[in-house]
Amino acid sequence: MYVAKFFETHGVLHACISPGARNSPLTYAFTTNKNIQCYSHIDERSAAFFGLGLAKDTKKPVVILSTSGTAVANYFPAVIEANFGRVPIIILSSDRPAHLINTGANQTINQKELYGNNVRYFKDVGLPSENVESLGAILEEGMVHVIGKQYKLPAGPIHFNFPFDEPLFPSLIEDSKFSFSVLKEHTNIEDNISIIDKAINPLIVMGPMENNSYQEDILQLAEIIEAPILADPLSQMRYGYTNEQIITHYDHFIHSLDSMPDLIVRFGRKPTSKKLCKLLDDNASITYLVDNWIQYNDDCANFIFAPIDTFCQKQVADIQWRGSKEWKKLFVNLEQKIEQCIISYAEFFEGTIARTCHQLLEEGDQFIIGNSMPIRDVDMFTSKSDVHIDTYANRGASGVDGVISTALGVAANNKRTLLLIGDVSFYHDMNGLLASKYVQNVTIV
Repeated sequence: MYVAKFFETHGVLHACISPGARNSPLTYAFTTNKNIQCYSHIDERSAAFFGLGLAKDTKKPVVILSTSGTAVANYFPAVIEANFGRVPIIILSSDRPAHLINTGANQTINQKELYGNNVRYFKDVGLPSENVESLGAILEEGMVHVIGKQYKLPAGPIHFNFPFDEPLFPSLIEDSKFSFSVLKEHTNIEDNISIIDKAINPLIVMGPMENNSYQEDILQLAEIIEAPILADPLSQMRYGYTNEQIITHYDHFIHSLDSMPDLIVRFGRKPTSKKLCKLLDDNASITYLVDNWIQYNDDCANFIFAPIDTFCQKQVADIQWRGSKEWKKLFVNLEQKIEQCIISYAEFFEGTIARTCHQLLEEGDQFIIGNSMPIRDVDMFTSKSDVHIDTYANRGASGVDGVISTALGVAANNKRTLLLIGDVSFYHDMNGLLASKYVQNVTIV
């Protein structure tokens, strides 16, 4: 009971639970907590990806809970995606007690540190009934890591392993025996934010971003320095903003520019476009990545560790120069020409599907995009618009597995949702359709 109460107090609103006997004590604790919504999933892989989608949408940690044995291993693909995608999920695995490990006891494997360096934190809590005094401190330490507080790494998955001996329901320990504190918010600030020297041909690249918190600040910076903004479909800036400096069709021309940038400022993770990533690699010496967290899974040579909004505001306040209007005009003109080519192209092809899906979405809708060709079609053929939609994709590890489950997890908020997915990826996660009982308004293309 205490474990569920702890997570509720620390902002957990959802738990995805797969059936089993060994996890019965934890299942009981969560299903009897009226403030945590529980979802039942018979397939652990689907459960983990559904939880991933919930966490992407809510921006809060989600618990995924399994029984012992291979059930825990089926979480692994979603754990990897959460790691590289910076998504906060909490794995609670139930286990046999230590004296049964390596004895041939049924459904018993070594679950300790099963996910290796794909989790921010791991702890085997020992038999809960014998570790009452230390349990609160263990859980608190894990929560620090899952949401990135007080540590410089971004949000990501953590793993608690709970061995339970039989009988699985001994006399219950009163919750009053436990105590815990609520973690305080922590802000990462670099005191000496680098001031980037003036440039004639500055460029801003916006890759996938977790939220919509910084777009206005980045737009203001771009306007001050006359910088085109190359906006990935997952940047949360392509849809909902119509500023002429926002460029969406860069994949068609970025490899053949006559003029080259002399400064590139990056926000978000690496973009979808291979051509754009090559441009970044070819111009590594003049490329700066700004992030709220220390450099993570990114090889950008020039890294600025600072809150994105603080960085942008300081640049706007300090900069006394402007970039080249001709440089900005070059991108704007190319954007308009390619837009007209796409509109006038009469043949039906994959890009038509991606473009039509986007055009059918309304204000506040959700667009989940599958990996491989769907995300690339959306990147190449959809245009900016003044209709704000939230976009999601599993671009951490870019796998084709678990996409349906992730989409249904995102859609559990019952907003209008459209999933664009490839056929192989669809077949790979058809078990995920069992979770459709938890959503009301999803279209799958």
